[in-house]
Amino acid sequence: MKENLKEAFRTFPLANAAKREKGSNVAIPSEQDVEDAKEWVDFKEM
Repeated sequence: MKENLKEAFRTFPLANAAKREKGSNVAIPSEQDVEDAKEWVDFKEM
């Protein structure tokens, strides 16, 4: 089940957290994941 969720959210940058914020445990995505997500959104807006 966990693998299915990971696959379903593969384009969501927070699903592949590069690190976590101390205290709040907030996921911080990598720069590459953010760039990939932005490119995908920009492509869909065309």
